[in-house]
Amino acid sequence: MDSPASVSSQSGAGRAARLRIALIAALWPLLAAPASAQDGGADLGRPFATRHAVFEPIGFGDLPGWNQDTLHEGADGMRQSCAALRRKQGWSTACAEFEAVDAGSDTALRGFFQRHFHAYRILSPARRADGLLTGYFEPLLEGRRDRDDVFRYPVYGLPADLLLFDASARAGGTRQWLRVQGNRLLPASAGGASAREYTLALDDITPGIRDKRLRVRIDGDHVRPYWSRQDIELRALDAPVLAWVSAPDRLYSMQVQGSGKIRLEDGSLIRVSYAEQNGHPFLPNITRGSDARMVLRAIKTRGLSAGGSSDVRSDPAISASVNDEVSRLIALFQGKGGSTPPPSPASRPAPTPSSPPKAAAATGISGNDAEVAAIIAALMGGGSASVPAPNPAPEPAPASATPPTAAATSTPPSPAGQAFAGSGGVPAALTNIPDPSYVFFRSSGDGPQGPVGALGVPLTAGRSLAVDPRSTPLGSPVFISTTDPAGNGPMRRLMFAQDTGGAIRGSVRGDLFWGFGDTAGRLALATNEVAQMWLLLPKTQVVTAAQGTGGPALRSLRSRASLPDCVIADPDLCVED
Repeated sequence: MDSPASVSSQSGAGRAARLRIALIAALWPLLAAPASAQDGGADLGRPFATRHAVFEPIGFGDLPGWNQDTLHEGADGMRQSCAALRRKQGWSTACAEFEAVDAGSDTALRGFFQRHFHAYRILSPARRADGLLTGYFEPLLEGRRDRDDVFRYPVYGLPADLLLFDASARAGGTRQWLRVQGNRLLPASAGGASAREYTLALDDITPGIRDKRLRVRIDGDHVRPYWSRQDIELRALDAPVLAWVSAPDRLYSMQVQGSGKIRLEDGSLIRVSYAEQNGHPFLPNITRGSDARMVLRAIKTRGLSAGGSSDVRSDPAISASVNDEVSRLIALFQGKGGSTPPPSPASRPAPTPSSPPKAAAATGISGNDAEVAAIIAALMGGGSASVPAPNPAPEPAPASATPPTAAATSTPPSPAGQAFAGSGGVPAALTNIPDPSYVFFRSSGDGPQGPVGALGVPLTAGRSLAVDPRSTPLGSPVFISTTDPAGNGPMRRLMFAQDTGGAIRGSVRGDLFWGFGDTAGRLALATNEVAQMWLLLPKTQVVTAAQGTGGPALRSLRSRASLPDCVIADPDLCVED
């Protein structure tokens, strides 16, 4: 017979055993779970949302291909992002440690990102994970320093009369006192020094999505939208000419890409990068014929697929596989066959306004295609899709005008030490390109690094991504999962959001920079893939977006209009409304 002490000891041992069993049972899901579950837990970020996207936290182990990516190939992308962001809130600690990380070790880099960043799945406002990945590249153009009968299309630098005006200032009324400071048009006190009273005639333009500024010009006592492409081609623009080129389609492609190289007659190369845009929406208004081929060849590599009419699809250079939604978008631009080709430059006295694309509702786009409707709305510039009518007659420069010099325009000299010729009071040659948007360039040094993107740092081929900066903050690491356009199976890699583009709009939307030259161009043309994206944010980063404790909390938000525009409000990278 057991003594009371023995019974007590056995019961105590039994309770301890039962406790151990209960504890193991409670912890077993965590102990037996794969790394993908263990690396989340309390270390996951909180879900949040903006007007344009929903962000759900995820463990690094749940990123498809995360443990297989050759992260060292993208180390330079992180280095460039830190060059731009190390002084921004949330980035200093991560960037300081990155300098000490073995950038050649995938294991070391994986540990670095998992220590310093939270990962978020990017979803559309309708909570769809699938989006679109396209590609772009840095083209090569043949050029000359001086204009002749063949090389007659100018690569313009920044015009002297293009001014930036904060969209919020429109709230001050249609008559305002303003002053010019550098390239900015600013509110001023009535009667103040260098101030004048102007009438704002700006109803037909929308601000840039990143800086919330309007691109304007002063016309007497009126402030008007800056010239459209059609106007620019009809007048002697007060801007330096960085080079003259012979192919308008390749020039347009370079404007769509945002950068390029120009080979001059002596064999030297100059690189040009995006300097500014005229403020009009990217809106090709594609019609059938050779002009459609010109436009589609350019835009295929920066946001839209080539599709539509049979004559366009017969061109093998632009006959890559077509995404269904983008095909409908192209069909929308084409007006379902209702448009006619524009006349040749020799037969038309002046460009005429293009017919605006039909509303999304008229194209058969259903409520399930909200992303397509949103892209259409963005490309329509908030609903105004018509090409602005040009001024009836060109404005020739005064007879005494002389071509601007490098010293006068701050344009770097040519490789031969000579200033490139200015427009000399001569209007540019007409291109027949219907897109009202127009990109101006600046000369930048050529070298082994890629062109400078919107973040202000060189792009890394195969690892830099152009994004919509409202839903994917510039500089952030972004993990993508898609299909290799070269036919090599899945493509899952860490990239860096370092650029933007006129056609890059939406939540799960990326444009992959492939590098320089023909090979990169072929890859860019072939890139048109369904993709998923995950945003990496520093753990110390404070987001301006609405946060919640879970999916239902975010779904309960009744009005997206009440949400912020940007993930992170920043005066340089994403200005909040």
